[in-house]
This record gives sequence, C-alpha cells and structure tokens, in this order.
Amino acid sequence: MSKINLGVIGTGYIANQHLKVIKKLKDFNLYGITSKTNLKNLKFKKKYKFNKTYINYIEMVKDKKINAILIFVSPDSSYEVISKILKFKKPFFTEKPAGININETKKLMKNLKKYKTLNMVGFNRRFYSVFEKGLNLINSSGGLRVVNIEAHERFWKIKNNLNSNIKKNWIYINNIHMIDLIRFFGGEIKKIKYLCKKFDETFNDYNIASIEYKSGALGNFSSYWNSPGGWSVKLFSKDITVVFEPLEKAYWIDKNFNKKSIKPSKSDQIYKMGFYKQMKRFKEIIVNDEYRHDVDLFSSYLSAKIAYSLIK
Repeated sequence: MSKINLGVIGTGYIANQHLKVIKKLKDFNLYGITSKTNLKNLKFKKKYKFNKTYINYIEMVKDKKINAILIFVSPDSSYEVISKILKFKKPFFTEKPAGININETKKLMKNLKKYKTLNMVGFNRRFYSVFEKGLNLINSSGGLRVVNIEAHERFWKIKNNLNSNIKKNWIYINNIHMIDLIRFFGGEIKKIKYLCKKFDETFNDYNIASIEYKSGALGNFSSYWNSPGGWSVKLFSKDITVVFEPLEKAYWIDKNFNKKSIKPSKSDQIYKMGFYKQMKRFKEIIVNDEYRHDVDLFSSYLSAKIAYSLIK
C-alpha cells in the first residue's frame, strides 16, 4: 500500500502532540487539515506541510484522496463529528471520549454496526512502554494476582473552570482514562461490585469498585474526586510488585524489598507517552483492514459502562 493520506480535524494542543509523531512515520502523509479557525488551518499547514486546507470536515472527508481521518476536537464535539463521518466508511482515529456520556457512546455503537467503519479510540495509556514492561515482569513472576488502581481527580482545583455539561460528564472526559485501565491490566471481568457516594457533587464523586477477573485475579479501583491524591497503579504477583506512580514512572520490588526502575522506551522519552506506538497500531488497522476490539469504539463502550455505573 502507498502512503496513507490523512485528514486531520482539529488544531489544538493534542493535535500538535500527535502530529509531531505522525510526521516521523513514513507510512502516513499529512494531506489535509481543517478546524473552526482558518488562521489555525494555515498555521498548521505551514508547520506540518499539509497539502491543503478545507472549509469544514465534511468537505475534507468527501475528498477521495483522503484515506483516513484523525479527530482531535473538544470532548463535547466528538459525538457530532464521529456521527457525521461514520457513513463515509473511512477509517478514523479519535481522541477519547467517543461521546461525552453513555447515551452518546451507545448511539455511536449503533451507527458503527450499520456502517462497519474501521476505527480506533485514543486511550494512549494502553500503549505506555512502562506498562508493557511491567506486565511482562508480572507474567514472568507467576502472573497477575491483584491490580490496584487509584484515580483521584483533584476535582476541587478545576471544577469551577468547567461548564456544567463538561463538569457533570467529567468521568467520561478524563477519569475514563483510569477506568479503562481496569480492563487493560486485568482483562475480561467476571463480576464487579460498586460502592459509591455523593459527598460534594450532584453525582457520585467518591467511588470504589471491587473486581474479579475471568483469569482469577482480583482488582480494586478507587476514585476520590475531592480529596488530595493522584493517579497510580500497583500490580501484584506472588514474587514481585510493580508500581506506576505517577503513571509515567515505574519500578518493581522483589521479596527482599530491592527496588529497580523500569525505563520507558526511546519513543516515549521523545514524544508524549504512548503516542508513537498508538499511532503505529492505527496504521496496522488500516493496512490490515482489521477491527481491533481492544482499542475501538466497542472497547470504549465497555469502559463507559463502568463509568456509568460509578457515576449514576
């Protein structure tokens, strides 16, 4: 297959981070760019050497020279954009969330079944090299027994700067990154129990989930939105413990309490972590004409269902 001509929707910060990676991947050609602001379109065209700009994303998607679409829009715009481009059946990559709430994600799933469009939702933490290395260590030390995830949002610091729609759906917009790790680390879930409470918000802002995986491993998830804390993951096997705290920094501990660091890959040191390997996966999906249900809308929907159970 010749180079894949990409059409890009959006010119914000996250688009910049992705485009830094994409211009280094020889399989892709940055063909077209569009956003709400023509000035930004022209700025990105010059910076990343796009072939052309478009008045709007529908004009771009209709261009027969465009092979695949990258969607980097604001969370409250993702549903509208995805809904409108699905019918063109061009493979697309979208930053999470795929819909700002469970109802939007459900509707996207329904349309996806109709049009069968290849797609990928950007949960870049699934592609952290330190996660891959940590899981390999666990699997070579008897296998995963317990995964413990802390996903505290520090909500008091940001909530006054969010509009009401973003605020009430913040679990889908941001916390879902950590909710998705429940399934990433442990695999298929056998059963899950929730203990949730409203303390400071109109929705459940203190959440606990206890998980039993089909593999036999156990899991704990906790998210206290208005108490000091951050994001961390601990993996436990019989012989070692692997710690990601913060998520981008990792180490493991043996039974003699020796601590050894886990170094990220070179690409994760150069670019925003996970972005390089994530975009290579998108390329594979296109080239192989293959649905990957670990990273597509279906996977996103399964994580959104957990988010809905925590927030309702």
